[in-house]
Amino acid sequence: MRKARPASIQSAVQTAIRAAGGLEAVANDIGVGVSTLSHGTEVSEQRPGGLGVNYLDRLSRIVPEAAVPIAAHFAALGGGTFHPLNIEGSTASDIHRITREFADVLQRHAEAHSSASAVPHDYSPKEAQDQIAELDEMVTAAMQFRATLLDKAERRA
Repeated sequence: MRKARPASIQSAVQTAIRAAGGLEAVANDIGVGVSTLSHGTEVSEQRPGGLGVNYLDRLSRIVPEAAVPIAAHFAALGGGTFHPLNIEGSTASDIHRITREFADVLQRHAEAHSSASAVPHDYSPKEAQDQIAELDEMVTAAMQFRATLLDKAERRA
């Protein structure tokens, strides 16, 4: 594949193609030639439409992992972030999990701001990384709970 500018749609598409098994696998999955697919990942004034949203949609339905870099790209453009969720199983609606995860966030915060910290009253790089992991777990628990509630609300609406 061609060299793409980081954080560009071309980079996101290339990451999606790699997640789906590479150029040949994706070309076969979505029903286009390898050269057409490769050509669709470049910036071109002759063909400004790129790969095309319909092909990206088809690829993401066939290989859901390919949707992640595309979703992350557009979430970032919108000022947000994309965080994939697994909403299967009974724990998806467990409010107790949210409170446990929040307690872990509070604990990390207290540790980072204690006299035992390398940088008291702030976060060291390691403490920041650890806290991000705790926040990700808390956000995941909360969004799984939200998704379950939304599903219940929409079924009864």
